[in-house]
Amino acid sequence: MPRIAKTNPMTRLSLEMAESVRKQLEHIRDQTNADSLAEVIRRALAVYDILRKTTADGGVIVLQTATGEQRLVIPEFAPLDDKTTP
Repeated sequence: MPRIAKTNPMTRLSLEMAESVRKQLEHIRDQTNADSLAEVIRRALAVYDILRKTTADGGVIVLQTATGEQRLVIPEFAPLDDKTTP
């Protein structure tokens, strides 16, 4: 994912989170070669926004494994009309 241009206005956030969450962010940063924890959070926010918009428009989210197995994903922000669990 491209970095945000330095010309964009920036703001600093201070986040309080469990140590396990920070370790998970660091692990994802290392696995994806992200430049920073902020980049991991920006990427996650972009994915979350796509998922939220898709479900808000009535869409569903399906994950497909390399073997072709599909699994319906019901994110927390989606209305739970169906009691199917992922």
